[in-house]
Amino acid sequence: MSEDRQEPESLAKEYLEAIDQEIDEERRSELEDTKEELQARREKYVSQHGEDSRIVQRVDQKIEDVETELDKLNESVQQIDELRTQLLKAAKDRLEFNREWLSTTVLEVLTHALYAERDDYLILNQTRIEGPEDLDEIEDLVQLDMEHTFLLLVEDRLGETDTVSERWDRFVDSKYHKPFMGVSCEGTASPEDVLPNLSEDADRKDVKNWLERPLYDWDDLVPYYRAGDGEFGLSTSGKYLAHHYAGSAESLAEEGDGGDDSDDGQTSLDDVGGNGGDSDE
Repeated sequence: MSEDRQEPESLAKEYLEAIDQEIDEERRSELEDTKEELQARREKYVSQHGEDSRIVQRVDQKIEDVETELDKLNESVQQIDELRTQLLKAAKDRLEFNREWLSTTVLEVLTHALYAERDDYLILNQTRIEGPEDLDEIEDLVQLDMEHTFLLLVEDRLGETDTVSERWDRFVDSKYHKPFMGVSCEGTASPEDVLPNLSEDADRKDVKNWLERPLYDWDDLVPYYRAGDGEFGLSTSGKYLAHHYAGSAESLAEEGDGGDDSDDGQTSLDDVGGNGGDSDE
């Protein structure tokens, strides 16, 4: 079997094996700093003692040792990147929500490849999917819409579509953005949790509406699901948007209180969602 036709489970196990060999980013950063310091000292020592001096030779050996260790770490990072790309390309070409693609191992790897969390489930169209049995009562057309949404995320991760980034750009320019950031920071949040981060003109009813509207008005990439007890959580699409587009949790604070949460001059949700009609989401 050629490499690009490996089964999802086989690809997933290779990827898991690679990421389980954790890349010590702190060590990598430390080595980069050490290399810079050694190179600075080498320049200083050469100007003072000459290229052939013993102290310069010793510094050269230390630089070589550091570069050797860095190369090993960078090779591991490159391997993970290559396996991620291979998995996502396989998903783009062959994904179907069946037992092959919805096994626990494959789900953990797909979610990690998309947004760096090993979730053994997807949340799409308000449905939590841990295996094909969770789709038994789902209509075929709804399942196709779910697969479409997931493929949008895969294609965006591969850099092969502008649909997600264009949706995000419209989202940022709307009054729905700050509530999203609030839920993103909290993991799950109620309107009361989100309200303190908004302008003084906003009230609980406004926030609840801003959080609920995507559930009804977006055909795909719906960022939330109802988490119970009046709270909203990030769907698979929401986690992807938060990881790749929303930036750090500090983004909410950096925006400050200067934003206007009124309708004036801001994008409507119909414009953000990119569709003109209601959906079942």
